[in-house]
Amino acid sequence: MDFKPGEVVQLKSGGRGMTVVRQTKDQVELTWYADSDDAIRTATVPAACLSLIEFDDDEDLEDDED
Repeated sequence: MDFKPGEVVQLKSGGRGMTVVRQTKDQVELTWYADSDDAIRTATVPAACLSLIEFDDDEDLEDDED
C-alpha cells in the first residue's frame, strides 16, 4: 500500500496514530508525539505493518455543535 505524507497511520497490531513523513519502496518514515517523555519520535516501518486511519470530518463538526 502507498501512503502519502501527512496521512495518519497505525500499526496493524494497534497503538497510537503516527504521521507519515515519506515512503520509499516498502518502508515508511513516521513521526509522532510521545507523551511519556514530551518528545517527537520517528521510526521507519515496513508498509505492510501499517493501516491508514481515516477521520470523518463531519463527526468533528457535530461534536463542536453540541
